[in-house]
Amino acid sequence: MRSGGALGLYREPGEPLFDGREKQFLTAVAPRLAEGARRALLVGEAADPEGPESPGLVILDERFDVHSATPGVDRWLAELPDGDADAGRLPTALLTVAARAASGDGGVAVARVRSRGGTWMVLHGAPLVSTGERRVAVIIEPAHPARILPLLMAAYGLTERERDVTRAVLQGGSTAQIADELVLSTHTVQQHLKSVFDKTGVRSRRDLVATVFFTHYEPRFRDNEDRVVRHRPVRGGPVRRP
Repeated sequence: MRSGGALGLYREPGEPLFDGREKQFLTAVAPRLAEGARRALLVGEAADPEGPESPGLVILDERFDVHSATPGVDRWLAELPDGDADAGRLPTALLTVAARAASGDGGVAVARVRSRGGTWMVLHGAPLVSTGERRVAVIIEPAHPARILPLLMAAYGLTERERDVTRAVLQGGSTAQIADELVLSTHTVQQHLKSVFDKTGVRSRRDLVATVFFTHYEPRFRDNEDRVVRHRPVRGGPVRRP
């Protein structure tokens, strides 16, 4: 599945443009920067949850016992198969991700697990840098195909297939790519797009992306700027509206 992001870098007025060597370096480090940003946003959402779907965070010690956890994480643990909170037994998936993260090279261990209720959940494990006892953090979150889809459905009344097409457009897919991914004809994709444009009040793909960004994501940037000033954890994803 496609995904994307953007990073803007600027030089001071009068400074030379980025040269080939610098661009090559940025290309090499970009995956790590993206990984770090994603991890920080997940931790922020878990530490200061905004709703019931916010991620949960569990910190395990060297013996893989729970050292600390964010409020509400018990609900996520109960959704993972083969765990037993009353008996003090953590889910196998959680322990596996933690063990992989602890024995790795500092990267993030990721696993996708089907919950007891049949939905999919994603676990992210990462070692914590500390001068004391070694610890591992595991973040648990629902596996959203695209976190914007529920908001789009509520705001614009899109059908399930229109949401699929919109998600693919937001991920940069061409008409041919969307048709291939959704097993539709290009004509059908165009018809769905026309309906999406009518419902969202836009006239092009570019307008659709801009509308989604400035309605649901740009306010998150403003919110995070304020949260940084107040020394609170930043959050990712679209802004939840009442």
